[in-house]
Amino acid sequence: MKNKVILITGANGGLGSVFVKKLLELEPSKIYCTARDIKSLENIKEMSNIIEILQMDITSKNSINEAISKIDTLDVLINNAGVNSNKKLFDENFYDLDVNLKGTVNLTQALFEKLKESKGTVVNVTSVLALVNLPILSSYCVSKSALHSFTQALRAEFGLFGGEVYEVLPGPIDTKMTEGSPLEKTQPEDIVDAVVSEIKKKEFEIFPDKFSQMVKKRLSENPDELIKEFAMSLQYN
Repeated sequence: MKNKVILITGANGGLGSVFVKKLLELEPSKIYCTARDIKSLENIKEMSNIIEILQMDITSKNSINEAISKIDTLDVLINNAGVNSNKKLFDENFYDLDVNLKGTVNLTQALFEKLKESKGTVVNVTSVLALVNLPILSSYCVSKSALHSFTQALRAEFGLFGGEVYEVLPGPIDTKMTEGSPLEKTQPEDIVDAVVSEIKKKEFEIFPDKFSQMVKKRLSENPDELIKEFAMSLQYN
């Protein structure tokens, strides 16, 4: 990350703000920080004079185009922005897909040429629930599963010109998004530390916490049993 130009979406969130703080320690030349509400980035701006804040709604192509018109070059894109509507199946609101999948695709597409020119890096924050559906959060899981598939396709596209695409598949993180969840949560600082460490090792699929590592292990050993256990979440709702 040294001397690199980085863009982080959802930089005002619990995980996004930690990404900013930790990446500053790696001496980039500039960090663009985006959020829908630019006022929520005021504290982020105070961290360093190399930070530039941009208002951006990734569900709006007009908003994306206006923001990226202020960016000359880009080396690293961290697609961190995301939502969890806590909806089950057949809800009429497709907000999770609109933000987590379509928003990420729209922004990545808009920045593709800049990243291609720099042989850049993309880091997509998905979820370990992209690999196995927790039906009580089915809308979120579906959106992250679609983003997982998009990330694999993007990795192949970037490989054609020497770029790299990483996927972060965390379990529950101790942020506002998981408030009220009874599951054990990992601190966002530990997630980002793991991400930085794994990128250095060229690990393109990153399972940064104990929960995600447990799910990965069980999916390889006894996936049917894990799927049954996750399905039971509906009985306790």
